[in-house]
Amino acid sequence: MTETTAVALREDFLTRLDEAMRGLPHGIATDIRGGIVEELQGLDAEATAVRIAQLGDPDAIVREAQAELPAVSPLAVPTTAPAPSPSAPGPAPTSTRGFAIAAALTLSFGGIVVPIVGWFVGAVLVSLSALWKTGEKVVAIVVPFVAGGLSILVVSTMVTISAWESSGSSSGTGTPPPADNPLLPAWYDMIWGGLTGIGILLIPLSGLWLLWRLRGRAAR
Repeated sequence: MTETTAVALREDFLTRLDEAMRGLPHGIATDIRGGIVEELQGLDAEATAVRIAQLGDPDAIVREAQAELPAVSPLAVPTTAPAPSPSAPGPAPTSTRGFAIAAALTLSFGGIVVPIVGWFVGAVLVSLSALWKTGEKVVAIVVPFVAGGLSILVVSTMVTISAWESSGSSSGTGTPPPADNPLLPAWYDMIWGGLTGIGILLIPLSGLWLLWRLRGRAAR
């Protein structure tokens, strides 16, 4: 028999062995195949046929290998505990109704507790809340601020005009002003007081308006 015959015998036996070892663990099957390849390597055709006959049927080899496998107790099989399902993240603090209520109350009355600073803190908290629309935040924060600024501007203008009139009358170029009653406030004092009162009143009203707009809204 030729070398080609030896190769054909070896390949045929290894093919049948691979087919029989499909049910074995990969590591054990690899070791068995590697050992048999080493035994058959370099043999001529006659010696190959003799060694294959000695090895026996591939199915018998597999049965022998399976018998030598250590028995695995069902209790020894590691069980993987199911991973706990991640809990759904809660809403952000700025998205809760409690935060929104605290922000609106701070905007309304924070300036009374801590003048000026308290109102600014309330404005920041309102701007951070996610339960109001941007337009609502702008109205609640900007309207009282603008009203206060306009009151200051209007009263300052009126005082300046009054000072000019008094200056012109005292220099003899105009009609002498009537004597002011010190017990009565000047006209610009009444306007100043009225505008200031409106501005001060708008601050708590803006926070209460935000609380009213908050009804029926839930955390996002």
